[in-house]
Amino acid sequence: MLGYRLKALRKHLKLSQAEIGGVLNVNASAISQMESNRIRPSLDTLGALAREYGVNLHWLITGDGNMFTADGEENTERRLQKIRTFINQELLSLVRTKSESEAMKAYEMHVGGEIAAGPPVESAGPTMDVVTVNRAMLGGKIEDFYVLRVNGRSMEPQIYHNDLVIIRKSHDWNRHKGSICAVRIDGEITLKRLTMDDKSKMIVLLSVNEEYSPILVNPREHQDISLIGNLKMILRKL
Repeated sequence: MLGYRLKALRKHLKLSQAEIGGVLNVNASAISQMESNRIRPSLDTLGALAREYGVNLHWLITGDGNMFTADGEENTERRLQKIRTFINQELLSLVRTKSESEAMKAYEMHVGGEIAAGPPVESAGPTMDVVTVNRAMLGGKIEDFYVLRVNGRSMEPQIYHNDLVIIRKSHDWNRHKGSICAVRIDGEITLKRLTMDDKSKMIVLLSVNEEYSPILVNPREHQDISLIGNLKMILRKL
């Protein structure tokens, strides 16, 4: 019967009675009555269904043939594809929003001690200072970084006494040639620009402040020479 075909069409399109009623300009109650064969839809209503969804009008009235015309199937598939595309775009937007939210997540990082900007000195150990840094600024896991307070003036005017420096952990000497790095020498640490003399196998630690001489380090003369990491960020109180 016609009502059963109307219901089958609606179910196939995955529409509610209210949704298909909105398209046809009738309320959901009227659609319910049509589907239960209590009222018969007008020819105009059937024609609107056929036009909107590419339904085979002959099938709708008589039950013979296919539910959709050939063009109607293509139109329906295009309509469904648009819906899928819209849903995918919304999902991607949600993922991007979540990623951006995670990127802006604030980290509290404890200042882990002092680093010399001058001759290497033993770190003063943890302090009570805490700094807040956005994850997007770090570009990595919080576990990959140290925060240290600068003690000395050898890196001025680039890095000042009492600045906080964020050091990204790394042990790759060759990768950080020319970079400002934290270096441990026999348990004492210093902040310098790292260069290496491959011919003499010497490590050369350069200051920015010209009043400070380079530090020449022969690894063979020290028990502990290690690269802590490279400078990621400078934090300065204004």
